[in-house]
Amino acid sequence: MLADAHGPVLGKDQPSANLSLLYLAGYLRKYAPAVSIRYISQKPPLEHHLRVIEETQASIYAISFTSFSAAVAFDMIRTIKRRFPHVLIVIGGPHVTTHAEQALRNSGADLCVIGEGEMTFLEIVDRYPSLPEARPTIDGIAYLQGNRLVRNRPRRLIADIDLIPTPHRGLIDQREFTGTSYSKGHPNTEVIATRGCPLRCVFCANPVYRIDGGPLFRARSPQSIAQEVEDLYRMGYREIYFHSDELNVRLGWAIELCKTLTALGHRDLFFQCNMRVVPMNEELAHWMARANFWLVRVGIESANMRVLRGIRKRMSLEKIERACELWSRAGIRVFAFLMMFNAWEEDGRLENETPGEVRNTRRYIYRLWLKRRIHYASWQIAVPVPGAELHDLMVKHRKIDPSYLPDHDWRPDEHFNNLTTRAFRSTYRSALRQEALMALLGGNVEWRNWRRIANNARMMLLGPGLRSRTEAPPLQSPGGQRCALMASTTPGQITMTDSQPHDDSGVSIRESGAIQSHTTT
Repeated sequence: MLADAHGPVLGKDQPSANLSLLYLAGYLRKYAPAVSIRYISQKPPLEHHLRVIEETQASIYAISFTSFSAAVAFDMIRTIKRRFPHVLIVIGGPHVTTHAEQALRNSGADLCVIGEGEMTFLEIVDRYPSLPEARPTIDGIAYLQGNRLVRNRPRRLIADIDLIPTPHRGLIDQREFTGTSYSKGHPNTEVIATRGCPLRCVFCANPVYRIDGGPLFRARSPQSIAQEVEDLYRMGYREIYFHSDELNVRLGWAIELCKTLTALGHRDLFFQCNMRVVPMNEELAHWMARANFWLVRVGIESANMRVLRGIRKRMSLEKIERACELWSRAGIRVFAFLMMFNAWEEDGRLENETPGEVRNTRRYIYRLWLKRRIHYASWQIAVPVPGAELHDLMVKHRKIDPSYLPDHDWRPDEHFNNLTTRAFRSTYRSALRQEALMALLGGNVEWRNWRRIANNARMMLLGPGLRSRTEAPPLQSPGGQRCALMASTTPGQITMTDSQPHDDSGVSIRESGAIQSHTTT
């Protein structure tokens, strides 16, 4: 049984099944075929999870989550442990990769998977009968021995990700999901084309792929991706969101992928993806249009070079405008990820984006919108996520406690001396009005995401607290920061639960202006 956390998290319903869980299920289906697997979506309440555990007599319950849903996950785990003390509880994902001890102590979980999850979780399932004695010999886990944290040597990343079985989508009921925020084809889903990101933006948490000195970026072959796309088309899907951090890390690979997708010949199959503005050229724009990409999502974040340099975005306004023009001329719409009140360190001082700089970004986006270079936008507040440099800087400058979780309300006006509450509220509301105007006039809004839309409207009218970023990028690895599993050796039942707040991806999450990428356990 694969199960997501119950109920909306950070104001969002579940747009899509969690690819982290489905990748784990696919791996187990290939290498542990005796294990029977079921799936529970985010809709059922916690009581349903408890009932299924009891009915199936599951022996292992594993949950993977981001920092945004850590508090929810901790509560779930404590409840399950009280009810079923014999059940082995395994946790994983980006949050526990950087905060294993905190997660183990606060939740009462038995094992913590560090980093990429497929191989480690398979070994846990295989060696379940010999636990806990086998714990010291399993790479990539942490656990408490008495009151002491034990962290085993890291598990090496899977070098050739073409060898990883595709997600086990036969477990899901597509009707339970709201779909991506903007779409042309129904039903829609996501595909993970790459894992990792070679960049180090200050606000982004990407700990899963930086734990053992392995490759920061791995890409599947275009042929492997095209085969999964063809399988999804035959299953009835008519739009696919490539939810990797960015599809154009390597220009030649991206062009070859588009050519391979074009050769499939499905004109009623639409694509969207996350991209950077560099590298980008006319040839890639041409082949993207030929392949039927209709939307690209780009992390612009700010129109102020002081801010872009500070958060290490490694791009210029000139490159932003050139890339947006190339996409628009090719008939591809552009969605801009934007953040306000970014922060960084300069010469030992904590610097932050000012209300005037945020207003400048808003005016810049309006100019590009009127030129039809940008068509949609999403505004969020930069939030310190554990695993990101921004989090470490906020701890260093005593703005937050090391145990801070980003599901707590984050108000930059309470942390930056040059930002008043009045300026913050006014700036935030103006940004949300821009986002709403562009969405209404741009069309292709997925109205089944009514809860997210209503939450945004409430924030626009009543003022800001913390809200979730519903358009993620990064996503990047297949999975991880959201998953929970449960397995039994007899008759081979396994349950996975996802407690992370979902955005449109199954892999990396960009919420509240911060990004946290996932692992697959």
